[in-house]
Amino acid sequence: MIQKKGIFRRKFDVKTDSHRYFVRLNFNERVQHMIFIICFIILAITGFMLKLPEDIIQKFGDAKEVVFFYRGILHRIAGTIMILVSLYHVFYLLFKPAGRRWLVDMLPRFKDLTDMIGTMLYYLRIKDEHPEYDRFYYKQKLEYGALIAGATLMSATGVLLWTEEMWPKFLLDLATIVHGMEAILACLAIMVWHLYEVHLRPRKFPIDNLWLTGLIEEEEMREEFPLHYKKIMADPELQKLYLVPEHEDGDASVRA
Repeated sequence: MIQKKGIFRRKFDVKTDSHRYFVRLNFNERVQHMIFIICFIILAITGFMLKLPEDIIQKFGDAKEVVFFYRGILHRIAGTIMILVSLYHVFYLLFKPAGRRWLVDMLPRFKDLTDMIGTMLYYLRIKDEHPEYDRFYYKQKLEYGALIAGATLMSATGVLLWTEEMWPKFLLDLATIVHGMEAILACLAIMVWHLYEVHLRPRKFPIDNLWLTGLIEEEEMREEFPLHYKKIMADPELQKLYLVPEHEDGDASVRA
């Protein structure tokens, strides 16, 4: 059997089982993620259609008015759904047990700063040991924070532009600039940062199916999130939440 090799190598005093899995995303979180992805893609395509050169738009011929009419409707529908799923996510974080655990684990800590410094020192070969990451590490927390800020800006400016007859021109001009620049920034963040970090980096390439299954193999869990792994293996209550029983070969992450 070919063994996968991660970026980090570490030994533990815990007996390993390559067939065990841990829950990273439960069913609720995966559904939220899927809806957000679909809405984001639709919004990006229908939004940047407004930036198409005039000579390309003319190729639509007589259908261009119909195409751009439905483009606007589709853009608004996707935007509304994204706002609703974002509001539900806030509800999930505050009122669902799994959501509250997510929120607590995602909060910034001083350890994130030391982990960031330690990681840079490790890559520069100044330190021999890589920091041990918990459930979420500093890069994921930064990306999550950027997602919240970006979604808030896009939602607020989108609603302003949708109800343009209610606002002064100065505010609409400002909203147009912010909406467009944030859209570019969001697309670049997804393509350059998120896509590589989640799917294209070594061991993940060409795609990581975690966003579909919600599960991570024990070997990968031990290498990428060693501190979280140790906490789970030392606490039977956490094992009930995150460790998938060996007899559950279906969608075990639904229970989380």
